Amino acid sequence: MARILVIDDDELIRNSLSRCFTDMGHAVLLAGSLSDGIAQAETGVDIIYLDLNLPDGDGHEAINELSATSTHPEIIVITGLRDSDGAHKILDSGAWDYIQKPATPSSIKASLTSALNYRENRSSDMESPPSFNKCGIIGSDSSMERARQLMSRAAKSEASVLILGETGVGKELAAHAIHANSPRKTNAFVTVDCSNLTATLLESILYGHKKGSFTGAHSDHKGLVAEANGGTLFLDEIGELPPSLQKSFLRVLQEHRYRPVGSTREETSDFRLVAATNRNLEAMTKVGTFRSDLLFRLCTVEVSLPALRDRGNDLTELAAHFTKKACDRYGFGSKKLSKQLIKILKDYAWPGNVRELSNVMEAAVIETGHDPVVYPKHLPTHIRVSYLNKDKKKHQAPKQPSNRENNSPLTYGEYKAIRDQAYFQHLMEICEYDVTKASQHAELSVPSIYRHLGLAGISTKNKTNSTTM
Repeated sequence: MARILVIDDDELIRNSLSRCFTDMGHAVLLAGSLSDGIAQAETGVDIIYLDLNLPDGDGHEAINELSATSTHPEIIVITGLRDSDGAHKILDSGAWDYIQKPATPSSIKASLTSALNYRENRSSDMESPPSFNKCGIIGSDSSMERARQLMSRAAKSEASVLILGETGVGKELAAHAIHANSPRKTNAFVTVDCSNLTATLLESILYGHKKGSFTGAHSDHKGLVAEANGGTLFLDEIGELPPSLQKSFLRVLQEHRYRPVGSTREETSDFRLVAATNRNLEAMTKVGTFRSDLLFRLCTVEVSLPALRDRGNDLTELAAHFTKKACDRYGFGSKKLSKQLIKILKDYAWPGNVRELSNVMEAAVIETGHDPVVYPKHLPTHIRVSYLNKDKKKHQAPKQPSNRENNSPLTYGEYKAIRDQAYFQHLMEICEYDVTKASQHAELSVPSIYRHLGLAGISTKNKTNSTTM
């Protein structure tokens, strides 16, 4: 007999599922809100049927927290939403299944039986995972814990691994961890940065070249693919790999054979590939800038790293870690972080993620000097200004269009214009008014960014910087 928790604000759905599972001989717990569901999950359950649109929160955002409760239940999302992209994100978050309402009893029972069979038959090492060398990865938030579990499983295999995540989340650190926990850990870990390199130069760096093969090739050069023989080849920012090289690298990945530039003979290398990107490779395949067959070979195992803003209390732990690291580096005594400083750090969006936090805390320590406490005044100006602007907006009454009554609902066009303005204003702030960077973040073309800024009445000039320089 299993303990099954149903979290859904629809009483009819709760009662229907309850009768279905009770007839199968299982114990059923019911919750009409997310907070009640989380509390009941803590009592120990095997399976959770979770709705997404709940009166007190988003079920998607609670998947990691529910999965991390004492019995580590399987999460089966049951929703009325018709969103294929949403389904992909849900399953990528670790949900066991995604069921759309209205669902037939047979589909409900089949999903439940499958999840229970998995829990019954999974190997004992899943219950007591072996020690994992974190390689400096800090934090205990459930979203990061799930990523570590994926890294641990990936490390045991020889499959290619694709690490996804925003800039600065620690993709190279994750790649190091996969290598350090793999059978190849005593051999080389070789990093190739695919960004900001021409196709010709990158080809030489990857495969090596023979003397005289091009201007400046004064001697034979061993490529990084050769250096990774027996170890791990890490291609950072693989989304920047030039199209002309994607076909040749696909063959290298499939056959582990390559030809140095200017050579007439192929050579072999036994490497394990780990790649990383902050780009949407699937979207790139649709527009023809990334080969779909290469993507299929890359993502045998896919590890998604959460953004810093989604890692809960990890931010405080990381801030303290980087503070101590900076203090040790510059010979300062230990420092405490003030409560107000922690509040400001948690309120900031961190577009540069962990890498940005590291730089910010180092700058704050330098600014603090030998003082024992780090206060908000020691933070960089742009973070303090961002907090002040947000705090000011919280206390401002929302503006109503001048041509309608306060109690009259907005038209969809008016509502969309307001939301678009808020989005593009925030986008430009976190991108420091760099239109190219904003284009990359929003996955829109540069002309589209300019068009939306014009419609929203947003200047491309950084007004904050112009007054604080």
